[in-house]
Amino acid sequence: MWLMLSMSYCIVALVLSKDIRTPNSYTSIFREEQVIFSSVFNITSILVPADSTKYIPADISDIPSIFFTISDPRLDGGSCIYVLEGLAAYEVLEGGRDSTADYGSNKTIYFGAKDGLYKYDAESLSAKKFGPFKDDIHQLQKGNNTDAIFILSSERKIYKIEKNGTIKTLIQSILCAVEFVLDTDNNIYYISCDDRIPHIVRQDGSYIRYVTTAGEDFKDIKLLRPAFIMENCVPFFADGVLYILYSNGTSEKKDFYIRERPSAYSVDATLYLVAALNGKIYEFNVMEVLLKSMFGVVSRWPSDVTKIIMSIIESAKDSVYKDWTNILDH
Repeated sequence: MWLMLSMSYCIVALVLSKDIRTPNSYTSIFREEQVIFSSVFNITSILVPADSTKYIPADISDIPSIFFTISDPRLDGGSCIYVLEGLAAYEVLEGGRDSTADYGSNKTIYFGAKDGLYKYDAESLSAKKFGPFKDDIHQLQKGNNTDAIFILSSERKIYKIEKNGTIKTLIQSILCAVEFVLDTDNNIYYISCDDRIPHIVRQDGSYIRYVTTAGEDFKDIKLLRPAFIMENCVPFFADGVLYILYSNGTSEKKDFYIRERPSAYSVDATLYLVAALNGKIYEFNVMEVLLKSMFGVVSRWPSDVTKIIMSIIESAKDSVYKDWTNILDH
């Protein structure tokens, strides 16, 4: 319990140690010492599979498996999925475009590719075809605590695939989507092709439009798959500003601005964030920095990122606080 309170104090102290981040006082959070992978091509998707049974990793210095997609016009399908193990990258699936996994105990990694769904085989570092469908998949996400996998096809339609990949159902209430994410309750948040703002289809099938406020005229919106501890909400960046979008259509603006436009993010694991920018993957190992700061070790790590962590923790499921306390007390 003491450790949890101390960590919470450190997070708050780091957040309050700087003035409010604004476009006029901007300092980049992306620094060369945080780069863990580089490519000459754009990185379009990143997944750090979350482990909902372990809020705190066993070894904070370990880099978890990171699945990422590189856009390469020379390849069949124009892209390839890789896995980063340690600091070595291994090719997994040529023509693969996106990766997903359950938040729960099921550790299976699924891929969406130019010719359908695949499953990851960790022993051979390869992918095996999953199900009979051959959709040209641009994006996918595994439903939480269900066998359903949601895919966004090249036709901008969203489908739900179930029954071990054998049943495919069109989400008819979504006419055209640019991108989408699920929250941990399997509500669908998507950017509509016509107005380019978020819309929501709840798990019960009801439809909700994002409730905009006065002065909001966003030019660029990027939805993020939420951390496993978040409930009925997803984070998103709008013109570089961080928001939390709730399943009732309302949102909350956070005190965090980012001038760069990363091509991919992963906040799934909460205390280990990664982002891709200009072909490079940057890591933000929050737990490592917090523990070092508790013992007086000075770090040049950008403390502004803790505002993202605070936004995630504030949106956490109530049960997580209890579970986290139990883990730390032992």
